[in-house]
Amino acid sequence: MYVQPGNKNAAPTKFKRPVLEWYLISRRTFYQVVGGFLFLVAAIAGLYFWKRHQDAIASEFETQAARLVQVVGEVSIKRARTNQIERATTNAQLEPGDVIITASDGSAVIQYVDRSVLKMKQDSTVIIQQNAKNSKTDQQIVRNRVEGGTVNISTGALLTPGDINELAAKGVKLSPAQNTSAEVSVIGDQTQAQVERGELRATTDRGVTESISAQTGVTFQDGQKLGQYTLLTAPRLTTPANARILPAEYGKPLPVAFAWNKVAEATQYQLQLADSQYFLNRALIFEKDTDATTLTYHFPQGGTYWWRVRALGRNGQPGVWSEEFRLTIIPREPGGEAQPIYIGNVRVSREASGVYKVSGQTEPGAEIRINGRTAPVNSEGQFSLVLPGQTFRIVASDARGRHGEKVVTN
Repeated sequence: MYVQPGNKNAAPTKFKRPVLEWYLISRRTFYQVVGGFLFLVAAIAGLYFWKRHQDAIASEFETQAARLVQVVGEVSIKRARTNQIERATTNAQLEPGDVIITASDGSAVIQYVDRSVLKMKQDSTVIIQQNAKNSKTDQQIVRNRVEGGTVNISTGALLTPGDINELAAKGVKLSPAQNTSAEVSVIGDQTQAQVERGELRATTDRGVTESISAQTGVTFQDGQKLGQYTLLTAPRLTTPANARILPAEYGKPLPVAFAWNKVAEATQYQLQLADSQYFLNRALIFEKDTDATTLTYHFPQGGTYWWRVRALGRNGQPGVWSEEFRLTIIPREPGGEAQPIYIGNVRVSREASGVYKVSGQTEPGAEIRINGRTAPVNSEGQFSLVLPGQTFRIVASDARGRHGEKVVTN
């Protein structure tokens, strides 16, 4: 309170404390405050433009429908849009969020936009997460999740370096490289990955990333690696040759002897015959373990079949499956072998040093093999194949059991 001196009657005057108070700060603190503010503004701006960029990228990806290329036994689809369960059928379209479930007698094969194939065995559950292609860059993204059971993933060549194929499981995400074949099993809280060929990149939920090479198996649990082991190499199939057509007499079983090369450290071998190249459980017509590298099976009827072999180790641990060979059994018509198959207009032209193109004409529907390799034949019977060599043995066969052969040199 203030009273003017010499004026006792003056009313006292009250002063309010200033609203603003001034402080002295160091130049360093000032720069830190300003720098922090500018950093915050830059971070917000960066996040904004990153979000716009991601939205722009996302808008360029067009969702594609995956397709069930084969269904065997009881297979169901739980649709994401309707939450309804329907019975799966061949060529059914699959959208992101759809759940595919195979029963104890069921199996299925799914094909994606990047031409990769996922084979589901019995008692398995898979969720389609993403299946899209970038309309500008052709980049392809495929993502699935295995909730339980066993699946086989097979990939081909990459269309672009940015292609993504990812298979999520319990505690780990697995990304197959191009030209990879692997089996993934989810049992309880464990995930087991076995790479037959190619490579898998595994990233656990704990952020640990590692590469799983060919002929290697790895077990994961609770987001960490439990163990690793080596798979036995695949046997090389020798007899019968791939894509062979064998004639059979009507009403009589045809014995066929299968043979393959020996695998080091193998104690047994397992042979599988199927009427589907996917070797689904219900497609198997014969399966047997043997100590030898040969086994004979009597085919009761004609048809097209596929066969493969894998080695078994001392502890029963299975190795890598061989490639699949095709075999066709054709009931032979009486007198069908009297007239050989026509092979004509054969030409050999040089493509590169030691490499030649062999072309010619045969009967429509015939199958041509040149030096053991299958040559495509069009509807008019024209065939051609580029391969190395100096002398070329051309062998023709057809569904009636007839044959033809011609040898040419360059």
